[in-house]
Amino acid sequence: MRDIAVHSPGYRTWHGSVRYAAQLAASMQAALTGLFVAPRTAPAPGPPRLAAEVVAYAQDDLQQAMLAGRDFAAWASQLGVSDTFWQVAIGQPPDVLAMIGDWHDLVVLQGHASPGLASERLICEVLLSGTACIVVPEASIAPGGPVHAMVAWNGTAASTRALHAALPLLRAAEEVSVLQQGTEHGGGAGSGALAHLRAHNVPVRAVETVAGSDEAASEQLLDYAGDTRADLIVMGASGSRRSAERCLGPTTSSLLARSPLPVFLRF
Repeated sequence: MRDIAVHSPGYRTWHGSVRYAAQLAASMQAALTGLFVAPRTAPAPGPPRLAAEVVAYAQDDLQQAMLAGRDFAAWASQLGVSDTFWQVAIGQPPDVLAMIGDWHDLVVLQGHASPGLASERLICEVLLSGTACIVVPEASIAPGGPVHAMVAWNGTAASTRALHAALPLLRAAEEVSVLQQGTEHGGGAGSGALAHLRAHNVPVRAVETVAGSDEAASEQLLDYAGDTRADLIVMGASGSRRSAERCLGPTTSSLLARSPLPVFLRF
């Protein structure tokens, strides 16, 4: 894992998901790209003088954001990141992040993704683009370099892609647990997943099986993560790709809304 990007909610301070991404980049000796997305300035209604002031303020804000690169590099360097890049874009965050995901191994996002909120829509659109993501809750204190990672496996194609994409993180962890969900897909951890992890020198310490679906499954995942003191959850994302109803699946949505831990996801 050589290139990590993080969506920064602001450009004056860096904390939460940005700090997590910097710590992760340092532990993986990876390059870190900080990305701030500024909205497009729409014509303001009202007197021309007011509209001009709005445009001037937006341009000044954009200029200040672009100048934040030096501070970002200095701050990341203190956390052990030697290769940084600061990028400012104008547009819709989902579109920009999907594009930057094509050039990075991983994109780090912030927020609890409660159903219906903009944060869930952002995460959904980025995941649907095929990008591997780590979603970091605002109050998370998990280390950027995972110590104990928990892999949630249910035999789906998304579960397989997530497991494989997370291999660099799983190899670097001190301990990995596998939680196999008993589903109709029937992909046992004792078969493909466990064999794949061990073939890639992942330190698997425990394998457990649970039953359940949707919110019940997410509750079991969180309970197991808490009982084993995991600091990262790795799982395949579920959802609908149809244009009329693009959304996260119920298990993924419920987990993101409630998880106190960072979650590695991939469709």
